[in-house]
Amino acid sequence: MNDIDLKKSISRLKKCPWKDQPYSKQNWGIWMHSISSYVGRIKPAFAHFLIKELTKENQTVLDPFCGIGTIPLELDQLNRKFIGNDLNPYAVLISKSKFDRRGLDDEIKFLNKINLKNEPEPRLDSVPDWVKEYFHKKTLIEILQIKKILIKNERNFLYGCLLGILHGHRPQHLSIRTGYIIPYIPNPRPKKEYREVISRMISKVTRMYKDEVSLDVRGKILQEDSRDLSLKTSSIDAVVSSPPYYHTLDYVHSNRLRLWLSGQDDSMQEELSANLIQQRSSYLDQMDLIGKEMRRVLKNNGLLVFILGDVHLTPKKSLNTAQDISDRYEEIGFKKIDIINDQIPASKTTIVKYGGDKSIQKKKEKLDRVLIMKNVKS
Repeated sequence: MNDIDLKKSISRLKKCPWKDQPYSKQNWGIWMHSISSYVGRIKPAFAHFLIKELTKENQTVLDPFCGIGTIPLELDQLNRKFIGNDLNPYAVLISKSKFDRRGLDDEIKFLNKINLKNEPEPRLDSVPDWVKEYFHKKTLIEILQIKKILIKNERNFLYGCLLGILHGHRPQHLSIRTGYIIPYIPNPRPKKEYREVISRMISKVTRMYKDEVSLDVRGKILQEDSRDLSLKTSSIDAVVSSPPYYHTLDYVHSNRLRLWLSGQDDSMQEELSANLIQQRSSYLDQMDLIGKEMRRVLKNNGLLVFILGDVHLTPKKSLNTAQDISDRYEEIGFKKIDIINDQIPASKTTIVKYGGDKSIQKKKEKLDRVLIMKNVKS
């Protein structure tokens, strides 16, 4: 890391360049970032500047909590080698879909060859009643038929596109009108209407390829526990990640419909929720285990960059997660470099938009903090 001037890089980051035009636009970044939604996803522009300032081209950078691959995709765009990892099967599927690149013509050709009349009609007996609430019967049958075809042919990109249009509030989506990120159903309940799947998938695929993107990929996506990775010791140049925001977001229930189409039934989703690091009572202890594993896989003097959100318990009491983790990680051998504050208007926070305590947020702005530490092994 000798040719990165950390002092200058941190000084530039403290000006929050991702808030300037054109980076401040909600849809900044290549279209593949928007294959599907995910609660708590960081903005691509935020990831862009952290990667640009704190890593170098051709370095191998790990994101141990990659979600739907926002950081790995920006690493890929900035000519870094990437390793993304997550426990959530839906998140992993979307991450993998962003790197299953065969070109627009190939994808559309594959879709146009599908003839659902020749496919066996799936039985809906095993489909949970709560899932059936979202779809016209004919649409649901088509979704299940296409899913089977995509899995059989290992078409991860198309599978990701199917998940991306599974539910939402626009004609391009397959469900009744729902929330786009979280599948809540408004009152009065919208009427179920048949929505043909293949044509909507072709439109989705076309949008995703609006930007030129290389078909070459320099990385991989894993589905492992970040407390025990299969990576070699001292094999990673830097870690850039947004760990779970504990006591704030529900990464399973919020994605329950897309998780179901990813093969996760209700019992599997309960088990997944129990395994995720987001419970307040055990969060810091579990993050200690993460720190020890990051220390193992990072090279000497490699940087660890975590984006962490404050937790507001009452109008007067907040938890500074970045400082808490910094204190713990210094005890296991990391050296604190700095914490950069990024103030977020209350109206933009996920906790307000999706059911959090709005009275608290009105009195206190939310802060995301970028914790920067160095792995000092000798």
